[in-house]
Amino acid sequence: MFLLCFGLRAQQQENYVLKGQLVEKSTLEPISFATVLVVNRKKGVATDNEGKFEFPVQLNDSIKITSIGYEPVNFTITASLMETHPEGLFIQLEEGTYLLDSVVVTGFAKDFYLNRPERVPMDLGFVDPNAPKTDWSKPQMETLEQGGVGISGLLNFLDRKFMEKRKLNVLLVAQEKEKTQKEAVEAKFNKEFVKFVTRIDDRVIDEFMEFCNFYDIEILRASEYQLAQKVLNRYDAFLRR
Repeated sequence: MFLLCFGLRAQQQENYVLKGQLVEKSTLEPISFATVLVVNRKKGVATDNEGKFEFPVQLNDSIKITSIGYEPVNFTITASLMETHPEGLFIQLEEGTYLLDSVVVTGFAKDFYLNRPERVPMDLGFVDPNAPKTDWSKPQMETLEQGGVGISGLLNFLDRKFMEKRKLNVLLVAQEKEKTQKEAVEAKFNKEFVKFVTRIDDRVIDEFMEFCNFYDIEILRASEYQLAQKVLNRYDAFLRR
């Protein structure tokens, strides 16, 4: 009898399937080949070209999502999490910031521009915290031994300006896309729709809509019938709190 109960319990734990999609928070572009790892069981999968993943999990599994250049995401599998998002998770990863303690470049051959003997290290000025720092975001002028004036950091300066403009354009596109998505969500999931489905009192409708906690992708992908079913399920949970 004990063995039978244990087997049924293990089978119930295996019934959950974790699925979802990873996107970059600023652009909502899919993140492919990210690692979705079950830490406690040392198993996992990689996201596909659309940032999607799907694999079996158990209750209380510890999940860690990582991708180069992004901050990691950690969470635990719970019954509430799986029941609230049956169609999958929509996870937005933020870009990570990494700082270097020091930079030393070696192995330069002697030439006109560097004018340094081969194999002599060139310290870029970040090792000694008390040393004066050079602002490499601006062009630096120096007099050359061969005569004339050299301008270092010019390409870096121009490239930085180009990248700043490019990031600004990406940000503007992302903001416009976010605005369009928000309008589409509000067109489907709003107070009129919720009241029509649940007949809920106006005094608690704001609290209930916040309680629903639907992902935008859930609302946009669901048909009107499917969305109504989701609202009714959450309304039942809201009343039983």
